[in-house]
Amino acid sequence: MHRNYFALYHAAQELHEVIAGGYLFEIHSQDRNELTLSFVTPDGRHLQLIVTVRAQEFSISTREGLNRKRRNAAAIMTMAYELQVTGVSMAPRDREILIALEREHLIVVRFFSADTNVLLVHEGRIVDAFKDKRVLEGTPFYSGASGETVFRSLELLAGDKAHFLARFQASDASAPLDRRLASFLPGFDRALARKLVMRAGGDPSPEALFSALTGILYELASPSPCVIESAGKAPEFSILEPPEGSESSRFEEVLEALSHYTRNMHRFLHLHAGTGDLRKDLLQRIGRTEREIAELETADPLEAAGRYETFGHLLTGAIGKAESTSGRVTVPNLFEPDTPDVSIAVKPELNLQQNAAWYFSRAARSREKVQATEARRSLLDARLRSLRLKLDQLEVAQSGEELRQLIGKGKQSKEKTPVQGRKQQDRQARFRTVPLTADITLYVGKDATNNELLTFGHARPDDIWLHARGASGSHCVLKGAGMDQMSEIRRAAEIAAWYSAARTSGLVPVIYALKKYVRKARGATGSVIVEREKVLMVRPRKE
Repeated sequence: MHRNYFALYHAAQELHEVIAGGYLFEIHSQDRNELTLSFVTPDGRHLQLIVTVRAQEFSISTREGLNRKRRNAAAIMTMAYELQVTGVSMAPRDREILIALEREHLIVVRFFSADTNVLLVHEGRIVDAFKDKRVLEGTPFYSGASGETVFRSLELLAGDKAHFLARFQASDASAPLDRRLASFLPGFDRALARKLVMRAGGDPSPEALFSALTGILYELASPSPCVIESAGKAPEFSILEPPEGSESSRFEEVLEALSHYTRNMHRFLHLHAGTGDLRKDLLQRIGRTEREIAELETADPLEAAGRYETFGHLLTGAIGKAESTSGRVTVPNLFEPDTPDVSIAVKPELNLQQNAAWYFSRAARSREKVQATEARRSLLDARLRSLRLKLDQLEVAQSGEELRQLIGKGKQSKEKTPVQGRKQQDRQARFRTVPLTADITLYVGKDATNNELLTFGHARPDDIWLHARGASGSHCVLKGAGMDQMSEIRRAAEIAAWYSAARTSGLVPVIYALKKYVRKARGATGSVIVEREKVLMVRPRKE
């Protein structure tokens, strides 16, 4: 429910508390459907709001620090730069986050199903847009500020059973129950309607649904943001209490939960894109192996050997009694006297004795081929079993670690691998790898020797080095991030705390610094001296 009205409503409230009174620094896009709005908060911190407009798996997330734009990043809506943020609010009845700026400017983050977009509005007209700018530029913008708010309308329904029952009876009785509820419950989509049915214990009666509505309304107004993470499944974001027994990460703020959900969903999609490639490769290799086995079964070298030896004997028995005609010779079938004569292809340049010898040699080669074919068939059978086993393992993998191992094995099994690819695979095999985004990866050492190899063999000077302070544990190296990308550094610090002896502590101090400020210390393997380090207090959290 990351695009649900109520989740966006609370996210807008939290944004208001952070950026109202600050100013808009810049807006840019580095990916086709992703827009980054960079703000400076009233206390001087940088905060990025990342909006994904046309991918149903994402909505908004935040990241601390100033993102370093790539060279091909497009600057957007430049007329709004340096304008003060006067407030952030949620549209009363639509899924639109409204970021009000000075001089009557307004940024609209719109999450409509078929019209997801980010708009810049000035004096009631759209002056710029992330998507479909040519169509939208100059058209009026209607904020829908009038009328009852979603929360107020829902409160009236939840507080008046007769009103609820009347609206339920007036809805389309032929529609599925979740669609029927979403048609008259303000702010509800079908996913939230299904949760309401679950809260009613699966009882479809309007009385049971009304009783469940009161409880769910309280949770929508006072959210418990969490991310449900089940092994082998995509993460789920919710502001409702998760089902009993589910594995979930809980958060104090909706924006924090949305950011965690976004990172994990990126990892899940990235991982499963790799499994898709591996599945395709396995199916192709299974198909090729099955075809080769079928070809071996259609060709029977033993049968051919018997036929060639028979031809040799028949030609030997016909010496002096028959002659070849246009490359063929017809001889009586000595082995089956009552059957018609046999026509045998021969080489005209050879006599019958030489042709007989030629057929005997072909029979001998065919018998040798029988042994080679049996060995090849045994090899193909073993290969086919191995490929099918890998495919079965891929289908039933229950964790990200299992999938990463299968993908790594799949890549290593290819006959030819580019040099750069081999180096990347080698690094991933030697160290634990945790992709935080498409471009940022955390590498985690496995033991003291491995720590030293990671820090002084694979880390580059401008990589970020992390380690739990005052406790033994893994060296961690964050590649692809800068020192200003605090969201990724904090997530890496949480993982570094997890892979330390302080894992069971509530809060763990984790130091981080550029790797160029880390040098070897005398003494035990993996001991280091760190300069210019900074410290974060984090809760240990596994990848």
